[in-house]
Amino acid sequence: MIQVNSSGHLTATQRYEYKGTIHLHSRYSDGSSTVPKIIQKAADAGLDFVMLTDHDSLAAMHDGYEGWHNQVLLLVGQEISPHTHHYLAFDLDKEIPGKYREDHQTLVNEVTEAGGFGIIAHPHGGKKPPLFRVKGHAWKDWSITGYTGIEIWSYMIDWVDSVNLLTFMYYYFYPEKAITGPRPETLCKWDGVAQERHVVGIGSTDAHAKPLPIFRFIKFFPYEYLFRTIRTHVLLNEPLSPQSLPDSKRLIYDAIKAGHCFIGYDLLADSMGFTFMAETPGGAALLMGDEGLFEGGTDLFISVPQPASIRLIRDGVLFHNAHGKMLRLPISQAGVYRVEVYYDDQPWIFSNPIFLRKTKE
Repeated sequence: MIQVNSSGHLTATQRYEYKGTIHLHSRYSDGSSTVPKIIQKAADAGLDFVMLTDHDSLAAMHDGYEGWHNQVLLLVGQEISPHTHHYLAFDLDKEIPGKYREDHQTLVNEVTEAGGFGIIAHPHGGKKPPLFRVKGHAWKDWSITGYTGIEIWSYMIDWVDSVNLLTFMYYYFYPEKAITGPRPETLCKWDGVAQERHVVGIGSTDAHAKPLPIFRFIKFFPYEYLFRTIRTHVLLNEPLSPQSLPDSKRLIYDAIKAGHCFIGYDLLADSMGFTFMAETPGGAALLMGDEGLFEGGTDLFISVPQPASIRLIRDGVLFHNAHGKMLRLPISQAGVYRVEVYYDDQPWIFSNPIFLRKTKE
């Protein structure tokens, strides 16, 4: 049974929420900072976990950095980086070679066979700052299967999409003006795949913090800034334990694979406490990311930390729009339901779906 707790949020069972940053680079590949400095900047930004993804490298793990650093958990994955089809791979013990490869389905299979899981990075590519040339690395072959999720919203991709040489200086000093939300084609692809199978959406920064080519003393969006922007919040059924790296690692990875997470643009407003659940006629509660068979009489529950525009999406189409902090909505159709929240008309929160499948005839 879903209830409203003392904080005004919806809850079925006790959930523990942690916020982190996914997809970033250190000096082990093409980032500008060392891992210890990145960890300190993450702590200063109030992050609970960091998922490092240097290009084709797990060197940070081999050098002993994976683990708890006071209150910050560092997990080490890799961005497998062929010319196209970049893939964020986690829970690996050794690198999966990726450079110069074109057998992308085999690459995805190798991650799974090694006990890991993967997320498609920047699926529709982007432009490369500061000259804003067209950048490759798009995910072109959507017949590939076996991936766990898709990078739905990347801060750097979002920012460069809005910027050109004429607007560069303005958007450099006022970067929030360039943030418009996930690409429509990425959301469309996510919704399409979700109607066929379980697929997770995550948010990222793709942080490199490189200095500008001419003004080397100016970092192109430092880590400490990016760590306050797009975050992935995970919902766990038990708290993380700094005394146990294996247990903490498993809890974070299991939550992401299950889709028990949401994307929050926390520089706009703190998204801690956002909730999206469904309650079946029998009283069972489904959390975002969960799958179930649709039953008549199912209600959807949405709670947001601040009054905002709440958009409920069903199978990729706007299903219901409301404004406020809480919404309870009975539904009469099967479908893949997810939530988008806009604060002051700006994109703020994107949930993972609840998959309510049709019963077999």
